[in-house]
Amino acid sequence: MPPLALVVCPLPAERAAARAALSLLAGLGRDDVVLFCPEPFHAPAAWEHTHRLLPLADLPFERARGAVSAPVYLQDGGPGEVAMRRYVASVPGVEVDARSLPNARDLQRRAAGVRAEPAVLPVAGGPKVEVLVLAYKSKDYISPCLQSLLDQDWPDLEITVLDNASGDGTADFVRQHFPSIEVLESKTNLGFAAGHNVLFERSRADFTVLLNHDAVARRNFVSELVAAATALPQGACFGAKMLMRRCPTILNSTGIVMNESGFAADRDIGRPDRNPSVEPERVFAVCGGALLMRNEVLRQIGGFDPTFFMYVEDVDWCWRARLAGHEIYYVPSAVCVHDWHGDLAARSRPKAVEAEAVVAAREGHRRFMVEKNRLQAVYKNYERTRLRRIWRGLQAYDRGRRRALAEHVARGGGPLPERVLQAVEQAHSYCRTHRIGMWLRRWRTQRLRRVADEAFTALIVEGLHEPSGVGDLYAIVDRYCASGRAEIHMETADSGSLGPGWHQVEKSNNGHPALRWSMAECWFYLRGTSPWSAVLMSLVPQPRDTWAELWFDGVQMQRLQVLQGSPNQLRWTVPTVAAGRLVECRVRCGTFVPMREGLGQDSRELGLHVASIRTA
Repeated sequence: MPPLALVVCPLPAERAAARAALSLLAGLGRDDVVLFCPEPFHAPAAWEHTHRLLPLADLPFERARGAVSAPVYLQDGGPGEVAMRRYVASVPGVEVDARSLPNARDLQRRAAGVRAEPAVLPVAGGPKVEVLVLAYKSKDYISPCLQSLLDQDWPDLEITVLDNASGDGTADFVRQHFPSIEVLESKTNLGFAAGHNVLFERSRADFTVLLNHDAVARRNFVSELVAAATALPQGACFGAKMLMRRCPTILNSTGIVMNESGFAADRDIGRPDRNPSVEPERVFAVCGGALLMRNEVLRQIGGFDPTFFMYVEDVDWCWRARLAGHEIYYVPSAVCVHDWHGDLAARSRPKAVEAEAVVAAREGHRRFMVEKNRLQAVYKNYERTRLRRIWRGLQAYDRGRRRALAEHVARGGGPLPERVLQAVEQAHSYCRTHRIGMWLRRWRTQRLRRVADEAFTALIVEGLHEPSGVGDLYAIVDRYCASGRAEIHMETADSGSLGPGWHQVEKSNNGHPALRWSMAECWFYLRGTSPWSAVLMSLVPQPRDTWAELWFDGVQMQRLQVLQGSPNQLRWTVPTVAAGRLVECRVRCGTFVPMREGLGQDSRELGLHVASIRTA
């Protein structure tokens, strides 16, 4: 008999479904059960060592090929049950109330009594969908992306790849290894915007899906986007949930947030994916790396603005769609993992260590495009009266930003701040030089307008300042890629050991080389060289009384009080851990915002001021 398919959403950990699943697994052998969760990492880390875990999207395929018996849906009314119930009709099985403390062997018998029926998958005859992939120097890593598209459950899916003058043989590689995929080639690098416009002009589908060449989609990625577009006809664009490929428990994007001066960022980037909801959400914009467009709207408002080349073109397109009276949605049930860190592309480059000046030059070029394009998007899309107010405030803020950067450079801040200063100055210079072209594109954009700005300004974050508080995204690891340490010292010895929830490193005047502020929740990874049974966290004096609580591999430990004004060494006693075992730790704590409490101009939410963490 095939193993039992146990379908469960074990988040939050204190719900009945998580407890019942843990009890059932104790009564079943490793080969007796396959676990299906909305995402495998929603399950406690300990389950990964004892059982096979698969995403819920794979359930119809595993059942269809006879790899699992009829599924048992373990339900308790929790937030992930909506996703689970969508599979009940397509993959018949046994529905069980987790609060009834079900018996493992009884569930096996009941599942065996369910008649084997083929899983219900999408059939041909629905909307025509084409997936567009823009490739650039990706011969060494595009295969998983294209294979994930060929494995989609959407029938008759068309896939087209445009090689954007890669020069590394990407086009020939795709033709040789994926002969069913159409391949086009550009003689010049058109950039993200104009490159996709070439593909848009050829598409005759009802829906166009974009997927980055370094992203890998779940089996139901396309069908979930199409389902949302069918259910929400007012929507012009539908963005997917993007997870970080190297750190698949961490969100890359759940849409895009933007403030009044055009500073835009991926929503929830760097935060752990702990929300199993599948209901689409109205957002201001979505990331161009994984989305679906309604081609009727695409033909109405045009493609990306080619002057953007890359960055912010997705925000600008969504903004134009909104002016034309359409909506934008984030679809959490459509999931892909994306190489946000750039690890895959880095592997194809020479291993030589790049000089600081080279890194700064590349970052400066990126920042120039971001700054230039945000200014263009603001100028093109606001109503006249709102634009006048915001443009004056934006100019004043950027003048102050340039002064601060210039002072930092004068104090010897290094090549990166100098390049950022140049990028801001060059962006404003570009807008002055190209003001006639910008005015013409504004005129064309405003001709699309069918609604006033008030129809969607609630989705724009108030304020003109460059956002802060995202955290140190480049330091993030998760349990799938962490190396862990017995001793974590901020900046000097923290590589491979910090998860989400940490702000950028700062220099210390308290006898420690460097410090980091935590957020309300912070993650870190420990791996001792000998057995250990305690976690020690060293803090510098806190500006106010607070508290800290440790979760140890998903199990809650004690809450400790942290007193204001004196150094603190927090100590949590934990179950003894064997040498070499990686442990995921999460600390929850009280927070404050210095600006709100008269403690300075820092607008970030701050938790604990940490110098080091170690095992004992």
